[in-house]
Amino acid sequence: MYSLNQRLILSLTASLALFFVLQTVMIDQEVERLSEQNIISRLEHDQKTLLTALNWKNDSKNMLNLSRVPDIYKQLFSGHYYEITIKNKTFYSRSLWDEKLIRTESPLVRDVMGPQGQLLLMLSQDFTLHDEPVTIRIAEDVSHLDSMADAFQGRLLLLAAAAVLMLLILQGWIIQYGLKPLQRIRHQLGDLEEGKIDQITTPAPSEIMPLVTEINHLITLMKKRLERSRHALGDLAHALKTPLSVVQQIIERQAITNDMSQCQDQLRNIEKRIEHELIRARTAGPSPGDHWVKPHEDLNELIDIFKKVFPNKAISLNMPELLQVEANREDMLEIFGNILENACKWSDSEVHCDIAMEDKKLLILIDDDGPGIDNDSCEDLLCRGVRADESKPGHGLGLSIVNEIVHAYEGKVTLEKSPTLLGLRVVISLP
Repeated sequence: MYSLNQRLILSLTASLALFFVLQTVMIDQEVERLSEQNIISRLEHDQKTLLTALNWKNDSKNMLNLSRVPDIYKQLFSGHYYEITIKNKTFYSRSLWDEKLIRTESPLVRDVMGPQGQLLLMLSQDFTLHDEPVTIRIAEDVSHLDSMADAFQGRLLLLAAAAVLMLLILQGWIIQYGLKPLQRIRHQLGDLEEGKIDQITTPAPSEIMPLVTEINHLITLMKKRLERSRHALGDLAHALKTPLSVVQQIIERQAITNDMSQCQDQLRNIEKRIEHELIRARTAGPSPGDHWVKPHEDLNELIDIFKKVFPNKAISLNMPELLQVEANREDMLEIFGNILENACKWSDSEVHCDIAMEDKKLLILIDDDGPGIDNDSCEDLLCRGVRADESKPGHGLGLSIVNEIVHAYEGKVTLEKSPTLLGLRVVISLP
């Protein structure tokens, strides 16, 4: 399972980081290009200045007027150098001292090694003065540009990182604000599952409103279908009750023969099967919105009914008054009704019912002081139609019905000997 919020944040972080890295590289290259272009412009200007400093006098040793040469070329190893070649004579800048510039083929060469190991940008250009060719090679130390570019790039990266962080914080807040409707819907889905509400009422954005509407429609449809099913089953039970009673009376009036005995057995099987299927079909099982709000009150009423039916039995209930159960009320009453009725039938005088929450599970313990059962018979009693004693009234469906309902809720039913009353203990664990 993935988080939409995390995916948006990660996607945004990756895109912003990529954007700022590319932007930093492009800005750094552009700054370097502009800086180099500025140096080339300055070198071209100095070439023209040196060209005007030439005095056109044949065989003159003072052909270059040093007074018109910029002072930077007169300082020893200043990083600014020139070589002027005219009429087979070469004039060197004083800054070169006894060194010479490296000969190159291209008119513009970058990162040429200088007199003291500096990296030079060298520009060579040919001119014509009084029909005589003049070559001026001029160079400038660009080592400082690398350090300046590194410092600039470091500041730019720091600024980009700060901008990315600020944008991420801002975008994170925007994403959280945009996902608030989904958070509210998620909380309402939790309330719906716990039975606190029966519909999602939170206003939703237009993009997900159809989903919310469909969920509400499905919940309503499930409840209507369950209600119709229960009503139809009730009607079916009443419709079958009269014909079966008439058939039973007719059979009882007939002479007892082998055929009549078989008819009575088959009629009882039909009654048991109908009763089992009706109860099974009425089982709602876990569904959104189901919540047993007042189990303490409902169980006390149920126990009062059993006390009237079994006046000689002492039935006790021990459970938290404020306990609420995330299950269908009718299903839970079906479980307790079958188990308590079974316990009252088999007990001698006492039935104890204990309910508690343990490790996020609903634990139900029902003990009686009856004869109990053998360990080998425990699993058989949870099967449909199996009875421990045929002398007791009933169809042997009670515990099997309970077992099916509990399994519908992904729970577990176990039968064991009661450590307190020494009869049968029914243990039910529901998540």
